[in-house]
Amino acid sequence: MISFFTYIVESAISVSVFYIFYELFLKRDTWFQFNRYFLLFGLIFSIIVPLLDFSASGFVVNSQNQFEIGEFLSLGSTVSSIEGQAVQTVSNPLYLFLFYLLIVSVFFFRFIQQIVKIIKTIHANETVKYKNYKIVLINKESSPFSFFNYIFIYKDDYGSIGSNELLLHEITHAKQKHSSDLILLEIILVLQWFNPFIYRYRQAFKEIHEYLADRGVILVNADKIAYQKLILGQIERSFYINLASHFNYSLTKNRIKMITRIKSKKIAQFKILLIVPVAVILLMAFTIKTGEKVVDNVVLLQNDKKSDNAKTTPSIFPVKKGDGVKISSGFGIRMHPIKKVKMMHNGVDIIAPEGTPVYATADGLVRKVEQAFEEGKGRGMYIIIDHENGFSTLYSQLSAYNTSEGKEVKQGDKIGYVGSSGISTGPHLHYEVMKDGENVDPEKYF
Repeated sequence: MISFFTYIVESAISVSVFYIFYELFLKRDTWFQFNRYFLLFGLIFSIIVPLLDFSASGFVVNSQNQFEIGEFLSLGSTVSSIEGQAVQTVSNPLYLFLFYLLIVSVFFFRFIQQIVKIIKTIHANETVKYKNYKIVLINKESSPFSFFNYIFIYKDDYGSIGSNELLLHEITHAKQKHSSDLILLEIILVLQWFNPFIYRYRQAFKEIHEYLADRGVILVNADKIAYQKLILGQIERSFYINLASHFNYSLTKNRIKMITRIKSKKIAQFKILLIVPVAVILLMAFTIKTGEKVVDNVVLLQNDKKSDNAKTTPSIFPVKKGDGVKISSGFGIRMHPIKKVKMMHNGVDIIAPEGTPVYATADGLVRKVEQAFEEGKGRGMYIIIDHENGFSTLYSQLSAYNTSEGKEVKQGDKIGYVGSSGISTGPHLHYEVMKDGENVDPEKYF
């Protein structure tokens, strides 16, 4: 769950960076097709890159659908900080996830509703074939719009003065497949409804689509003044659908300006080179696990374990010390907090906010990652790691995993997240240390 939020946050940050770059450097240029491809690239980049892992183990798409965040320079640290604060703000991330899904459901319903509205409009009106396109003659007065190869036009406008330009405008939308751009963007908007830049991204896309369609008309009909008057004549007529490409777009003033604007110089295209370092930083921030090594070093320094031999023996605290992190129950006989009987406690319970990263306390090989756990029973989600010299460690009550069985881990590697997946009164880590198969007091190995 936390890993899914990580992916969504990374994707939203990437979309925002691409939009800001477009707004600052490309928006006023007349290389419309170039700008369209740039925005498309930004969307695809933002969907795919947070899923990738270019760590030392090689190029992989993370298994078990665990989308991890790599930290790079200040961007990586900022993203990590945002995620950590989001997790700690809510006592149970499940509530946050359910709220997110609720809003996603609302936006998805609206998305489906718009598609249904278009389909109903097609079936409720007369359709005329024109070349590779289907013209839908709608009874309600409206400015023309298109959806893939369907072109919708008010039946009284069909065949009237200026209708050729109206049709040519919408045919350009259909020919260049602008609806595909909008479908992709609407799907991303459903998932990133919280991101204010995704709405600006949609506006930028539609604006560019209109510029391209206007250019398609001007290339055939060079009378720019007559065409501008035609655009103005369509202002009051609307049949608005987000998924459709509209002749009457709200930024009519900008369209008219662009029709008369002198073409940007070709050298303006080289401004795209400015995005290269930004894309590289995003790529490294989201895919290279350098940030985890920084955390590892902090944990190792914090516990003052500088000996190489210490790395093969459990010798660090399994979570990063800070506010709210403390040992609530030690090793030995104790009164069980739920069963209310005295029992041997084979480890220590460490209270920490849900979602707090858990680190391997020594180099080793992951023997067990429990997948068949039952929520609210036993140890819940747990990991067992075997180390040298007969040591092994157990980390239970986790909320998510960040490793897999058979994987070699280093001291300080992030292996999971604090939770309360088994018998528990609240979020905590149950940590055990075993020597030659016998439980020993973990506090002697911090």
